[in-house]
Amino acid sequence: MAFVVLGVMSVFSAKYRPLAKEAFRCVFRTVTFRPCDTGLDDRIKAEVLSRVMRFSLPAARLANRHFQILSWIFVLLTLGSLAYSALGIYNFYQYGNCDGPQASGACILNYLTSDYGRFSSPTELIAPNDTANGIVAGDLGSNVTAVEFGCFTCPYTKQDEPAVQALIADGSVKYIFKPFPLPGHPYSRDAANAVLCADRQGKSWELRKLVFDHQEACAKGGVLPIKILAENAGLNMTQFDKCFDGNLTSSELDHYIAQGKASHIYATPTFFINGKPFVGVKSIEELREAVRRAKAGR
Repeated sequence: MAFVVLGVMSVFSAKYRPLAKEAFRCVFRTVTFRPCDTGLDDRIKAEVLSRVMRFSLPAARLANRHFQILSWIFVLLTLGSLAYSALGIYNFYQYGNCDGPQASGACILNYLTSDYGRFSSPTELIAPNDTANGIVAGDLGSNVTAVEFGCFTCPYTKQDEPAVQALIADGSVKYIFKPFPLPGHPYSRDAANAVLCADRQGKSWELRKLVFDHQEACAKGGVLPIKILAENAGLNMTQFDKCFDGNLTSSELDHYIAQGKASHIYATPTFFINGKPFVGVKSIEELREAVRRAKAGR
């Protein structure tokens, strides 16, 4: 039991590595049917009991009688905590949320995405009142409106783009994209302003696709690759440069950011389908199911 705990602790601190080696020797001798000759178990027990005795003698006596049971309890709690943490990290990497693809709750790891310094729980998410402004696509007459707050240099917004495009292609929803650049994602605001400038020429979707396709280049290279992509999207570069360099869309972008903050957005992408929030990467099946429920009034 000590080997498991000390082995984990030794990863983070060199202080525990000699103890971990000693515990390994004890485990090895035990599994080869030889007595443990290090005395580590007795030293650990003595150390623990001496600390407990400072606060309560009856508690120390109880711990002494049931020390092995208590040891197993702490080992299981340690292993369970490590497993749960590892699962959370995997889910965050894979789905953008600690709790997996179906989750809509807050994740402490979302702090890594620099979400304007606030956290929300699902009950705090508020659907935006404005479902008219944004980059619009799909069936404008649909009774289901899907609003997405996304960041152009956020890997999770990019990861969900195929599902979003498939949902739009279904032709069953009115889709509205509201740029929500996260400060922790390099050049996210520049990319958002570029797409808004492209929208003024009716080519936002062309540039949006290129920005997501070349997200890493935009996040590392900034303005230059964004302008090259704008030219590749077929934009009138004289008009684009005037708009982009003159920050003509900054007030519009600030309006979308203010809407996102008012909605308590804490991660991207965040969807509101007829007002119901969905946080993180969602599959096309999940989005279609949400639309089906919205059409049924649920």
